[in-house]
Amino acid sequence: MEIINLLNITSILFEQWGYPIIFISSLIEITPLGWAFPGGIILAVAGFLSNNNQNLPLASVIIAGTLGAWLAFLLAYLLGRKTGMWLVVKLKQEKNARFAKSLLRKNGGVILTTSMLANLTRFWISYIAGVDKYSFFKFNLYAFSASLSWVSLMTILGFFAGYEKENLRKITGGMGILAWGFLILAIFVIYRSIKHEYKHFQKDKTP
Repeated sequence: MEIINLLNITSILFEQWGYPIIFISSLIEITPLGWAFPGGIILAVAGFLSNNNQNLPLASVIIAGTLGAWLAFLLAYLLGRKTGMWLVVKLKQEKNARFAKSLLRKNGGVILTTSMLANLTRFWISYIAGVDKYSFFKFNLYAFSASLSWVSLMTILGFFAGYEKENLRKITGGMGILAWGFLILAIFVIYRSIKHEYKHFQKDKTP
């Protein structure tokens, strides 16, 4: 009964504080602390719980998550524009910043719209965009697209897994096959994106 109890507690928590949790989780996910924070998993859980739940509709979950991620991108951009390379030096992130600058200059808007999958440098790409005074209008457009895409992916994965919610309540100690499938897929997407980013980061290191 432990899994069922955990599901019930989580459902109550999200019904009472769901939108602040989703917003803050998405925001932190973009910061330099994002690598250690399960923002994507929280979005998937929110999507799971939103299935057939009028108190936590899927559209509202996506909006809350998108706004949190978008705000983080915007703050990173403004911080870079205001402070230059100060934060990079302060946090000793020269290698990440150098890689982010290379990605931004070679790919422009393309990398901004896909940077939500770039776990190691997505904050720094936004920060460097500010340092380089990249077009504020274009940056916001690309950052919003990236935020909406990533949040939608994770929440919709969780939403479809939510069709197994009743099976989860009936079967103690396990999840339905479909739920496990979507959960594994979500983990695989995150793992592949991090691995791909790290591989390119290693290549970018100076001898």
